[in-house]
Amino acid sequence: MTMISRQPVRLPVQAGAPWRLPPPWWPAWRRHDLPGDVSAGLVVAVMLVPQSLAYAMLAGLPPHVGLMASLLPLLAYAVFGSSAVLSVGPAAITSLMVAQSLSPLADVGSSAYMALSALLAAGVGLLLMLMGVLRMGFLSQLMSRPVVQGFTVASALLIMAGQLAPILGWSRFGYNLPQMLQSVAQHVQWASDRPWMDVRFGDFAVGTSALLLLWLGPRLLTVLWRGAGGSAAALQIAVRMWPLAVLVTSTAIAGLIHRHTTWSVTQVGEVHMTLDAMGRTFAGLGDLPHLPVISLLVPVVLVSLVTFVSSMSVAQTYAIKSGARVDADRELLGLGLANLGSTLMGGMAVAGGLSRTVVNEAAGAKSPLAGVITTGVLALMLCVLMPWLAWLPRAALSAVVIMAVVGLVEFGGLRRAWRYDRAEAWSFVTTALGVLLIGFDVGILMGIAWSLGTLIWRHSQPHMAEVGRLPGTHHFRNVARHEVERLPGVLMVRVDESLDFTNIQQVEQRLCELVHGSDPIRSVVLLLSAVNHIDHSAMTALIELDDALQAQGMSLMLAEMKGPVMDRMQRGDLDQRFKGRIYLSAQHAWEDLVVR
Repeated sequence: MTMISRQPVRLPVQAGAPWRLPPPWWPAWRRHDLPGDVSAGLVVAVMLVPQSLAYAMLAGLPPHVGLMASLLPLLAYAVFGSSAVLSVGPAAITSLMVAQSLSPLADVGSSAYMALSALLAAGVGLLLMLMGVLRMGFLSQLMSRPVVQGFTVASALLIMAGQLAPILGWSRFGYNLPQMLQSVAQHVQWASDRPWMDVRFGDFAVGTSALLLLWLGPRLLTVLWRGAGGSAAALQIAVRMWPLAVLVTSTAIAGLIHRHTTWSVTQVGEVHMTLDAMGRTFAGLGDLPHLPVISLLVPVVLVSLVTFVSSMSVAQTYAIKSGARVDADRELLGLGLANLGSTLMGGMAVAGGLSRTVVNEAAGAKSPLAGVITTGVLALMLCVLMPWLAWLPRAALSAVVIMAVVGLVEFGGLRRAWRYDRAEAWSFVTTALGVLLIGFDVGILMGIAWSLGTLIWRHSQPHMAEVGRLPGTHHFRNVARHEVERLPGVLMVRVDESLDFTNIQQVEQRLCELVHGSDPIRSVVLLLSAVNHIDHSAMTALIELDDALQAQGMSLMLAEMKGPVMDRMQRGDLDQRFKGRIYLSAQHAWEDLVVR
């Protein structure tokens, strides 16, 4: 995933210099880029406020932690990242992963929980940096597209269902379907033989109002904006800013409910923000009976993988649009340092966000300087907004999360995979079911295991075809698909897969079937044009097959062998064994066998 065919226009990245300063985008930056970076920095800073608050709550952390975790990551990524427009900060899916990972280890919201969150962010940062130093950017290809899609859809469904709890006035809803069903059962009560659900009507009124405003607002804005002749980019920015207006409105609605009804509305509460996150981390770890390092290893690895894959996907999408290049190894370094920065300030794992990046690009961002400006603006906003955060209704923040992830529930990928390749579709289903029923760790591992198992199975069942020559040409094609010429006593077989210990038995079995199912054969020609590698087990099997065929009065010949394969044969002196029986092309073998 590190290569893009188009030549880079911006962000030239020198291979072998991942730690080079100044930032890789700085030499390409021009003064005329400044207005776009400034406007994008201002707009994204405003957008980050509701998102960061909501995603921190989703992760089981105090809402202000999300704001704190949005500061240093943007600066760190600006120095070491390679994307011009990727916006790094709290993200919905990584927030859910944090909650699923830490809730079994400590009480949600406790000092120990916050400490573990910071420790998880630090582990993710260190692992991503290590992967960057070791040039392991190729690992972004470990998760196939159906696995990523299945994980995303299932995670979005869990996020949406989980955020119904604050809207209903419940403290917790669970992190997978069995837990959620159990929670619903606990809140359903029976009276006069009729079930009724325990709901806090103040939270329900605020949450549903916020959902209605979040759904209706963008549609009304679109109609009014187009009627006024506004630009599409400006409309997109206005729509992304709408959640902040909804939070302000929801806070006013909560105030009216408190004043004029007996209902109560759960609010964020008083915020005590300090800059000593590392000190709080070590203090919180003291509340744990033992340091659960082993329990955090799998979450660290999987959160790192998802962070990298999702961020790379967003970064490459916009790199292709602008003709730039994204360097996967530098992305690892940038994302790793971003998570370490979050550890110092907020203690929450961060990743590249799609919705923020969309707004960043639409607002005119030309370089990561926009992220630096976002950091400064957000820091100033924190000084002003911090006292008012206590009044925010939790139900409204839940509504923001729900509307932010609803677009991720998209089954088009599953439908396309089902039509094209059922095995790929089942990797989507396997991943999604694992995430929904058990958790993200099991779901991801099940999806990867299914994909790798499918890959191995397919490799172990190589396609083989008996071929003949198209009349009047030098082209050889499958006898089952074309009208071709054949030489009497000659069997020509094309193998369309590299040969190794996983498939050589299938190749031998198929060859034996073809040899004994045809007219008397004197020569067997293997066409190896699609074979990129022959391992030791496969070559040993070919030697044994050659001996068996010679014992039956037949000869094994090889044609269209690639250079690297021939090099290996020469190192093993096998070119001498097959001397006179190796042909440059199928046509050469045909011409030689005609005169024999």
